[in-house]
Amino acid sequence: MHRLPEKGDRMASDGEQVDLFLESIINAPVKDERALMEFPFFSLQKQKRVKPFIYDDGAVRIEVSAGAGGIATIWDKDVLIYLTSLINGRIERGEPVSRTMHFAAYDFLRLTGRGTGKAAYEGCMSALDRLQSTTIRTTITSGHNEERERRGFSWIDSYRVIERTTTSGRKIMAAVEVTLNKWMFRAIVEDRRVLTIDRAYFRLQMGLERRLYELARKHCGRQKHWTVSLPRLAEKCGSEQELRNFKVYLKKIIDRDSLPQYRMTLSFDGNGPGREIAEQLGGDTWRWGGNERILVSFSHKTAELLLPMRGPAVIDEYIEPDEDGERSIRLAPDDAELPIEAEQRTMREILDAQAARADEEGPDILEEGPDEIVDDGSAAD
Repeated sequence: MHRLPEKGDRMASDGEQVDLFLESIINAPVKDERALMEFPFFSLQKQKRVKPFIYDDGAVRIEVSAGAGGIATIWDKDVLIYLTSLINGRIERGEPVSRTMHFAAYDFLRLTGRGTGKAAYEGCMSALDRLQSTTIRTTITSGHNEERERRGFSWIDSYRVIERTTTSGRKIMAAVEVTLNKWMFRAIVEDRRVLTIDRAYFRLQMGLERRLYELARKHCGRQKHWTVSLPRLAEKCGSEQELRNFKVYLKKIIDRDSLPQYRMTLSFDGNGPGREIAEQLGGDTWRWGGNERILVSFSHKTAELLLPMRGPAVIDEYIEPDEDGERSIRLAPDDAELPIEAEQRTMREILDAQAARADEEGPDILEEGPDEIVDDGSAAD
């Protein structure tokens, strides 16, 4: 945390002079809130969206309405990730926390890879506007009392910007004061509903890429992989495209292998009605089934060595509802926190370690293969 004692600083709203201690997360872990990773709260497009969005899977309902600037986007969400990280850092250091945080605009822009020019500062202002004007109603609870916000709330209750005048006379955004909404603050502080995310997330350019990473990080956890039906994945992403078009975009992302930490593969539900046709035609079986029978699997690109697996690979969605009408059966915990060092142990390191052991114990060890590898052996097409 550092101080900004620049004389002449002024509050953009009323010219009030301030003297603030500013938070920073230059070297701290980046954290995201789990409910925001699980459900589609944000627009995935940079174009202004004013059409309300409703998500309802029978258990959770979310209604998102736009303000004057449109619905907050997944890029605007970077501000919430930044605030979550600041609050979490204070909790882990045993320091008091508040819904109102002060931070240096430069620190936020640098962390999220937005540059520090005029356009970046203006973009930050627009993001704050949308976060304050977007209205959310949801059945998801937060806090020890499982309080539910029955009224509409916004992502941030208020904000104000401190501008500094440079020696050349140009005004720049020096610091920001933001008050987070109570619902999200309770989720972070009381529920401790946070997960570490890779900083490479901020380099993802497509909104869908960011959403897919959120889901992969939330669901893979300590599991080898997470598998979900294509229709259910589109629903979780908040996509309103036809399923075939959603699959086209998904396949492009799979081919690029652009998600940090995770890879995706497509497969065909072998128990579906097109099984015999798929077997006869051969090739990529996912191409021959209806889109409703396609499965998408997310798996780690790296291996988990330090902690044992806690259960089988999770198939999050069954294609057909079970007898109780549920579409999702959780086989094992899916969103447990992994130590960073466990996530960063690569296949190459495992093989190098085995080769070193083979020099001492003989070559037979190499025949078994690296049993700690998380990937199940499948590869993207």
